[in-house]
Amino acid sequence: MVSEHVQSRSGKRQKTEDRIIGAAAELFLKHGFKATTIRAIAKAAEVSVGRVMSVGDKDVILVRCFDRWIGQLQNGTYTPPARRTSLSRRGTDTGVTTGPPRPSSAVQRHLLELFLPFLEFFAEHEDLSRDYAAAMMRVKGKPEVFNALAVDLQSRLSESLASIGINEDHARASAAALYDSYLGILFRWAATTMSLDDAVEAMLASIVFHTRVRSSL
Repeated sequence: MVSEHVQSRSGKRQKTEDRIIGAAAELFLKHGFKATTIRAIAKAAEVSVGRVMSVGDKDVILVRCFDRWIGQLQNGTYTPPARRTSLSRRGTDTGVTTGPPRPSSAVQRHLLELFLPFLEFFAEHEDLSRDYAAAMMRVKGKPEVFNALAVDLQSRLSESLASIGINEDHARASAAALYDSYLGILFRWAATTMSLDDAVEAMLASIVFHTRVRSSL
């Protein structure tokens, strides 16, 4: 009985936290990070300010929101903005010979497709994403983007690399390097005037390097 009571309280607490993060996510997307207050989050979630603060300050909550969005992007439950034609047609027979490198294989195209939703989400919510990058520098702990989410995406990357004949050890190493490249691009984007096209170019260049160089080892 005691155990069931503890589990019930734990479940209710988790549901309340989920409601708080959901409310914050909607407010951040609608009003931005700076204009959203803890009090507004509490009101939207129908909880006390103290209950919101028990989850964390605004930095922690923003990081939790991005963990949620990234997780939804990875598992396909988040619908990203409509992809621009210039991006969706990269690597196809467009006849365009200038611009960033283009995927030269199905695997390169597949790897780029894995990263595009995240890059496009960042571009769609650029100011909020810059606040996220800054919050990541201030928050202590280990966000899911460095934990379970990283493991999941790197596993997908590794499987794709192994499918073209790269041995498992090199595939895992390249998957980790590609993931680090992706995070590095996001942080560089947050600190500079990098555009979405620039970010895609940088990501694709890393993909091309790892698929071409590693495949010969």
